[in-house]
Amino acid sequence: MLHVTTRVGDHVTALLPENVDLHTAPLLRAVGARIIDEGCRHLTLDASWSRSLDSSGVTLLIQWYQRLTRLDGTLRLTGVDAHVYDLLCRLGLDTVITLIPRASTPDPPGP
Repeated sequence: MLHVTTRVGDHVTALLPENVDLHTAPLLRAVGARIIDEGCRHLTLDASWSRSLDSSGVTLLIQWYQRLTRLDGTLRLTGVDAHVYDLLCRLGLDTVITLIPRASTPDPPGP
């Protein structure tokens, strides 16, 4: 489920689920459409809990980007893990969607 964490004017931040895939995309699509219908023009998706993104998830991001762009809006993804970040960059989506990688955690000190 897409969980809205903040809403200020036409800016909305929402937390993505652990998996954005064929099984979760229909519900995410419906919730995202409702958020945009309610006046969101600048959507920030917090992907810090997300572990996987399949082609259905990529399609969903593109659909939200296209819809928001038609409304002079923006789409951002924050907390993107390295694997998903690399995938989105290889697809060229970093040129249209703002991607903010997840902060890496330092390795624990050695013995």
